[in-house]
Amino acid sequence: MKSGKRVILMTPSMSKGGAETQLLKVALFLRDNGHKVLIISLKPIDEFNGVLEESGVSLVFLRKWSRNPFSNLRMLWDAVNIFRPDVVVAFMFIAIIFARLLKLGVKFRLISTIRISVIPKKWYLLFKATSGLDDAVVYNSVASKNNFEFKNFGLKNGLVINNGISIPMSSTEIREKESSFTWLCAAHFRWNKDYLTLFKAVALIKERKFRLDIIGELNNETWPYEVIKEMGIHEHVRILGFKPNASYYLERSDAFVLSSFSEGMPNAILEAMAYGRPVVVTDIDGNRELVQQAGCGFLCEPQNEYSMAANMLKIMDMQNVERDELGSSGKMHIEKSFGEEKVMNEWMQLIEQLTS
Repeated sequence: MKSGKRVILMTPSMSKGGAETQLLKVALFLRDNGHKVLIISLKPIDEFNGVLEESGVSLVFLRKWSRNPFSNLRMLWDAVNIFRPDVVVAFMFIAIIFARLLKLGVKFRLISTIRISVIPKKWYLLFKATSGLDDAVVYNSVASKNNFEFKNFGLKNGLVINNGISIPMSSTEIREKESSFTWLCAAHFRWNKDYLTLFKAVALIKERKFRLDIIGELNNETWPYEVIKEMGIHEHVRILGFKPNASYYLERSDAFVLSSFSEGMPNAILEAMAYGRPVVVTDIDGNRELVQQAGCGFLCEPQNEYSMAANMLKIMDMQNVERDELGSSGKMHIEKSFGEEKVMNEWMQLIEQLTS
């Protein structure tokens, strides 16, 4: 951009999820390129462990809505008016709705970014009622764009900006091989990750020698440990909790598995591909797009432990050279389409286009 712009990035919360991680990357990139950036979180949730405060990016966290509905609205209105943004980038549906309503009273360009192809029912009517106020609509996968626009007529013709992924210099050479075949799953214990199906799949093949390492926030859940014990797979599964840097575990893994039945474009799969790991993932929008385009692994039927177990065995029974070929194909796809510099420059070009 020729001159520094004032950009607000608005999100429902700063949970440690894929969308929030991308938002932070965009914020830091814009800041480093001379632009004034403000992050507004509609909830008082910050799971980035001090990273936001250390970043130097301005922050506004609203309070609990159940206790502070009117003061939150005032705080949001004041924050936007005082900052005077040239552009607001709203991540996810509720933030899009709030940004659209704010645009009725404050002059700015609005980029609405949609991360999944299905809108929750609770936001549907408000989302439809405010449609048409966006200046641009951004999706993070071709699949989510096509599916969402097919189901929701009247949106501006959207564009796709992929998630930006940091490409490791060389993962194959630095990997420390574990003694047994090691699977990695990186996902918080949330409803859509469907860990139960993954545990059932592990139980089906527990006679084989392998280990599944799981990194992700447990959110105080205890049922995973109970299920692991009941299924007799405690010797195969290690729940390691949240880890700020997944690279250590990716370097030591042989393959990646994810059992979600709902995703947008999951960063965890992208990062596994960037490290050259073959993947076994569920056959849903973003996953399908990645695996079919990159040829980097296998798709399995969602919520079907037999399908997942069979595909895990396919990977485990391959020769090392075959697995390496799958992994290399995935890494090449990430380098071509998801490299951070390429993706962040696409965000810059869009903002420049809207404000020129």
